[in-house]
Amino acid sequence: MVFANLSIQSFAQDELQPPPYSELGYHDRFLESQWKPSSDPDRAIFVSSSAAHDGVGTRDSPFSNLTQARDSIRRLQAESGLPAGGIEVVLLPGVYHLPETFHLSQQDSGTEDAPIIYRAEVPGSVRLSAGTPIELQDTQRVEHPALLGRLHPNAQDKVVMVRVPDEWLSGVDHSTRLAFDGQLLRRAQWPNLGYCHIDQIIDKGPTTRWLKPGEKPPTASPGNPIGAKFTTVEPLSPLLQSEFRRTQRMQVEGYLHNDWYFQREPVGAIQDGVIQLQQATRYGVADKIKSIPRRIRLVNVLAELDEPGEWYFDTTDQILYLWPPTQIDPQKTRLSMLSPSHQGTIAMENVSFCVFRDLIFEDSGRCAVSIEDGANVLIAGCVFRNGTHRGVDINGGSRHGITGCEFHDLESAFSMRGGDFRTLERCYHFATNNEVHSCRRRGYGVMGMNGVGMYFAHNLIHDMNGALSFNAVDTLMEFNEFYNIGYEMGDFNVAYCGAKWHTMNNVLRFNFVHHLFEPGGHPVIGFRNDDGGMGLQIYGNVFYRSGRGAAQFHGPLNSFRNNITMKTHHMWWTNKGAITEEEVQAEWKGLERFGRDLPHGDKGDNLYLMEQMLGENGWSIGVWKKEFPMLSTAIQTNPFAQTFSVVANNYVHRVRVPFHIHGGSGTVEGMESKETGKIVDLPSEGHFELPEEISMEAFEDLAQLDFRFREGFQTTNGFQPIPFERIGLVRDKFRATPVDRSYRADVYKRYVNERGGHYDPEVINARYRVLSNESDRQE
Repeated sequence: MVFANLSIQSFAQDELQPPPYSELGYHDRFLESQWKPSSDPDRAIFVSSSAAHDGVGTRDSPFSNLTQARDSIRRLQAESGLPAGGIEVVLLPGVYHLPETFHLSQQDSGTEDAPIIYRAEVPGSVRLSAGTPIELQDTQRVEHPALLGRLHPNAQDKVVMVRVPDEWLSGVDHSTRLAFDGQLLRRAQWPNLGYCHIDQIIDKGPTTRWLKPGEKPPTASPGNPIGAKFTTVEPLSPLLQSEFRRTQRMQVEGYLHNDWYFQREPVGAIQDGVIQLQQATRYGVADKIKSIPRRIRLVNVLAELDEPGEWYFDTTDQILYLWPPTQIDPQKTRLSMLSPSHQGTIAMENVSFCVFRDLIFEDSGRCAVSIEDGANVLIAGCVFRNGTHRGVDINGGSRHGITGCEFHDLESAFSMRGGDFRTLERCYHFATNNEVHSCRRRGYGVMGMNGVGMYFAHNLIHDMNGALSFNAVDTLMEFNEFYNIGYEMGDFNVAYCGAKWHTMNNVLRFNFVHHLFEPGGHPVIGFRNDDGGMGLQIYGNVFYRSGRGAAQFHGPLNSFRNNITMKTHHMWWTNKGAITEEEVQAEWKGLERFGRDLPHGDKGDNLYLMEQMLGENGWSIGVWKKEFPMLSTAIQTNPFAQTFSVVANNYVHRVRVPFHIHGGSGTVEGMESKETGKIVDLPSEGHFELPEEISMEAFEDLAQLDFRFREGFQTTNGFQPIPFERIGLVRDKFRATPVDRSYRADVYKRYVNERGGHYDPEVINARYRVLSNESDRQE
């Protein structure tokens, strides 16, 4: 079947030829910019966590810690310089406890031909732990009647009390975590999985989102709660209510207003089944999405410690309660506190030509590894797990990379920042061949990229409610796979940018997005340039059951070309924008509210934000005019609609409405609106072609999620074959085991009969535990 041959076209024909990024070699400059360190250093220094005394750095007499190894290299550098081929610091198997951050500075750099490499002797045998060990010798079961009366009936003969270090007495907050023999535990909460549901909203409470410049939010205190009041559909247990009267220490987590805004708020009061929040919230509590009730859970609740792997710290009585996931052996079991006050496991500043590889970073605080400035630092083949916040943070410098790593049970995986927006100097940071799953952050920022000239490729992202966000220019994201992401949220995307006019030439090509299930309400869609953002090029991707659709944008200079979209509602979701002269002038006039009704720099203050970054008219002069001349043209013509955008040369299979032109506003009510636009609501300065239908017979094997074209299949209208076989993880020297893609068949089978778009707590909750490792838990 071929859809109606309908298009709006003002481009010259040659502008619709295959773009530069359709060529595989487009990525060459990113690959050539990656440093490939020597793997055969001339000298080795050995470290052992079990060394009986401080050695001299040989295998027979190893150093006992990393600081000794670092200092010995400093002395060597000062005395004779680095040996040919560099130095490797070999960590012998064991657990290395790092109570203080291990710092490296410029003097700890290697060179291109003589790098400094820190590695495990056997990959995966070395664990670098920043957690505070908790002794288990004095553990005892809860037996006192008064304490037993506070516990859930299921827990009364299962829970133990643990003596805790002094720093717990003032250092425990909502970010504190516990790890038990490499498994991240969960703080006691109600319910254990998913959410309960708000019933009656008695008072939506004061809000902070629309404060005028200089206006302050109302004040609150633990003894004077002012926040929203509501009841829950599921009744609060009497134990829970009496516990709050005793401790006054619980939090509400969940979706109080918008399904794209997960928040945590302190509880101010619980009385007769009514929960009151302590303070003002950003949007208030409002039941505006009829298809999904407002969802919350109560966290830090001793009365709900009711299954293995949960814990609660009673700050009033200074007791740690724990239901251990396995039997405790006081001599072998490792229980660690993960504190957000611990700034980092390893911190590098102005370091160059240094490698950390084949290590396990666990029980970390604010960041496991941070890299500030410098160049050519490589984090390779490592595992990052069990942390209060982030795995890796790269800030500035050039050509730093994260490759062949695994990230899970963290708040977020990694962040990369670099390059210069004003001068368009590229940083060429890269994240390649990593697996990211089971991270806690909901929404955007589990992985973040901010800067110019970055590379994100061959990553496998799955089984969590957050994903990738980027504020970037000239960044390439290719050969990545995303699945089972964002299943409890709405208005969400696995790769997201938005509300920025400067984000030119960001290319998402040759990616595979599948099995996204929205719970209802706001749409979940694969890729998105939100709120009128510009410059996103979506090319050669495969979308299968990707929520409400494949891609979404409604700003200028975006494109959606040469993609395949299957079994979803829409191919392309967009919004009606200003296209008449009067409408455009009204939009320009609307910018005047910033600095008057809203602060300057708030979302939507696009011109002001551009000027702060690039200078007055910076986008129409100098290097910006040379590299992106159409940006100035789009701003002058109409920056409020799909001006100079292209949707062309795509295939679809079982897509209900290829173009969904949304007629409602971007508010909660608008997203629920059934009002739609028409093709004539798109600007004439663009090219928009409806797709062609493709049959499943064109592909190798649906049940294996193998979307290579079968031999002999002939594409039409110049559609370029997608190198599907290259998508996902690859085997290399940092990921030595063969890549097994049989999980795709398992995913297909697991979800073959499930559908999204309708809120069903039981179905959604089942998705939390679809993990690659049965010992991993989604919080």
